[in-house]
Amino acid sequence: MKKLLITIGILLVIVCAMLWFVKRDKNEVTQDVAGEKVEQFEGIKMTFLDIGQGDATFIEFDNGQQMLVDCSEDARVLEALGRVMSYYDHDIDYMVVTHPDSDHFGGCEDVLNRFDVRHIVHTGFEKNNDSQWDAFLSAKDLESGDHIEINKEDVWNIGSSSLHFLYPDHSLSGDSKIPGLNKESNNNNTSIIFELSYGGYSVLMMGDAEEPLEKYLLSIYGDQLDSDILKLGHHGSDSSSIQEFINVVTPLHAIASAGVSNKFGHPSRRVLKRLERASSTVWRTDQQGDIEFGIGINGIEISENSPNFLISNSPNKN
Repeated sequence: MKKLLITIGILLVIVCAMLWFVKRDKNEVTQDVAGEKVEQFEGIKMTFLDIGQGDATFIEFDNGQQMLVDCSEDARVLEALGRVMSYYDHDIDYMVVTHPDSDHFGGCEDVLNRFDVRHIVHTGFEKNNDSQWDAFLSAKDLESGDHIEINKEDVWNIGSSSLHFLYPDHSLSGDSKIPGLNKESNNNNTSIIFELSYGGYSVLMMGDAEEPLEKYLLSIYGDQLDSDILKLGHHGSDSSSIQEFINVVTPLHAIASAGVSNKFGHPSRRVLKRLERASSTVWRTDQQGDIEFGIGINGIEISENSPNFLISNSPNKN
């Protein structure tokens, strides 16, 4: 009996040591991604994932925490996450579901089944009579993490980053100027919109926001929307990214998350022309695959497909 207890004790020590090393490795100078050692970036990294026609953005903060903004339309998001996460990493700190459109939440059930998600962030808006949405809600309710309904002017600090949530504003429910603002709607203009700031740089995440919501944001925030990086609303659709909005945001870089030869024609040629007038560099997941932005002491570093392949480096607009 004594030998058995000693053996069990030794096994427990070994297991605890292994868990400690795995946790430690997430914050080490090197990280094992897809079987290769990759030097860890000093700053934050945002990867706009190539998942076809849809949205999925993976953010790694400087304190080691991770956030997934939207989950694509299906399980392809798991393959995409495998390109940016360590094989032993089974935790995601935050999952943000910007709104109930299937090309944004469709893969969320798969993510919840694969990963331990600590905080599930959503708008509170629903999508009625949709079996896929119902399946996601069921998976969400089974998750032990926090469920957070976001609202305008919420501010979070994660590591050295600040996230300022600009939308939704639930007090506007039913406002005729912004169609579809009610909890039974799946309208694009219910999207979670936030500005991420780090080290003097800013990224504006627009979900599927369209022209009416852009005009509302301009009326409320004006020049505060000025950002270095813009995730184009609604995949670069002509229903979004009006010239007035782009002229105020004046992004150095704009990202269109879209599928190859998609039937919607995203990103729109008109939107691309507007961005050209604003001297913005456009990055497209349908042409360049995964697009990674590293924001650190040396400015903004951009790479495509491979986290190690540096394409360009640019300072902020200030």
